[in-house]
Amino acid sequence: MEETTSPAGDKRSVGIKYGLISVVVGIVFFLILIFAGQNPLTFKWGWAVSLPTTIVLILLAHKEFKGDNNGFMTYGEGIAVGFWFMLVGVVVGILFNYVYTNIIDPNLMADFYENQYNQMQQQGMPDGQIEMAQSWTKKLFWAIAVFMGVFFSMATVLLVTIFTQKRPPEQRF
Repeated sequence: MEETTSPAGDKRSVGIKYGLISVVVGIVFFLILIFAGQNPLTFKWGWAVSLPTTIVLILLAHKEFKGDNNGFMTYGEGIAVGFWFMLVGVVVGILFNYVYTNIIDPNLMADFYENQYNQMQQQGMPDGQIEMAQSWTKKLFWAIAVFMGVFFSMATVLLVTIFTQKRPPEQRF
């Protein structure tokens, strides 16, 4: 007897696979920065690597999904693949960063806060405002990291899927 995979399973498995690939790529980039003497939390050009990498991985995930589905993928299916990609990538990536910066090398966070302090001081902010800003940053850093990761990943998924969708003939207008 042949086993069939449900379409939801295909979307989930493809999304999870590429989400894990994105985590590995992100960890490698993180460690390259560490070994190069850079703080990944303050590296200003990180988006220039992460955005194209995310786009390429979403394109590859969509290509694989379409390859398994006779070359077709609706917008909703593309979003579902991207959702699983984003969920795994953001959750596992943030978890790695949290463990690394809190257990392996807590100095990264201290450097981040010092860099933030210096920037605010250069902008002429009063010490009271700087202390308040840093207090809130310390409280909300990881929640903001998760929110920003989810927001920008899903925005990228929504945009990429516009160009990668290909409806089956029976669903076309």
